[in-house]
Amino acid sequence: ELHNSLHPNMVKFLIKLFNDQKTNPHNAQLVFTTHETSVLDQHVFRRDQIWFCNKDKNQSTTIYPLTDFSPRKGVSNLEKAYLSGRYGALPLVSNFQFLGSNDGQ
Repeated sequence: ELHNSLHPNMVKFLIKLFNDQKTNPHNAQLVFTTHETSVLDQHVFRRDQIWFCNKDKNQSTTIYPLTDFSPRKGVSNLEKAYLSGRYGALPLVSNFQFLGSNDGQ
């Protein structure tokens, strides 16, 4: 979780360092997980650099790339599309019941 203890702008800065040929002349890779959606930006990542994880009802995880969805290059708002569920990988929260709830909902 690269975003832990780092401001979102610092996370974007670090990612851009790895994506820049001048600051990363040997093409080192940065592989990380995050829940920080502000980095879902086509000015930060190429579309082939973003992958999602989705857990099914059996708790099996599927990993798939953003390129499976063909967002419009440089146009699509990736963060908005992700948060609206267009790419899947959203938590399942609709069936939770809170302890101590008297109304059964």
